[in-house]
Amino acid sequence: MKLLTLARDLQRRKAREREHRFVAEGVRTVEALLASGLPVDGLLVTLGLRDQPRGRELAEAADGRGIPVVEVSDGELDSAAGTDTPQGVLAVAPIPERSLRAPEGPSSRFLVLDALQDPGNVGTVIRTAAALGVTATVALPGTVDLWNAKVVRSTMGALFVHPALPMSWDAFAEYAAAHAVPVWAADTDGVPLDQVTADSLPARLALVVSNEGAGLSPQIAAAVTSRVAIRMATGIESLNVAVAAGILLHSLRVR
Repeated sequence: MKLLTLARDLQRRKAREREHRFVAEGVRTVEALLASGLPVDGLLVTLGLRDQPRGRELAEAADGRGIPVVEVSDGELDSAAGTDTPQGVLAVAPIPERSLRAPEGPSSRFLVLDALQDPGNVGTVIRTAAALGVTATVALPGTVDLWNAKVVRSTMGALFVHPALPMSWDAFAEYAAAHAVPVWAADTDGVPLDQVTADSLPARLALVVSNEGAGLSPQIAAAVTSRVAIRMATGIESLNVAVAAGILLHSLRVR
């Protein structure tokens, strides 16, 4: 299959799952992909990309690794892109095979995404988790595809180096039980973060963040061992999930 045809097909989740491939769009994202060392099938670039210093360096980096660089028109690139501004370049690459390994050392943190559907939020959450040293991020069913082009771009390259993977709740719950990882959840009715002391924090911990509108899935709500909340000003009911996840992960980090 030609690279352009494949890239167009990969706009659909079913195609990404069938081909085990994704599209990375934009100069910065493709730079991060090349820097990550992950395998890359090829790049689609517009005719003017090499006229820009960063674009020329990017294409030369791909050439140096033997990665095919295919020149296409602006319209052809737009037809294969899932974002509004692909910036003259997109890459097609295999989705890396990832699984949860046994925690290394006594301390670890996991982030669990419960039916988060906004690609921008999910990308920002993954980027935040990577920045705060989270061991792995798990996407439960109902969460947007982690390899959606908008998610990939929103992670700013973090998805290429941070272990993030889809998983069923039953599979993660089994993993957590096997490795003594308590599961907490973000909930407005939970214990305020400022009441959570360092002594009360387990060395290993998984935090579930859920869809702002729907709240915790019933199965998860029944299984979590503790709930934590961010104390907010009077009249404010909730925070954007990406902002809330950042505050929670920072407060619950290994100390």
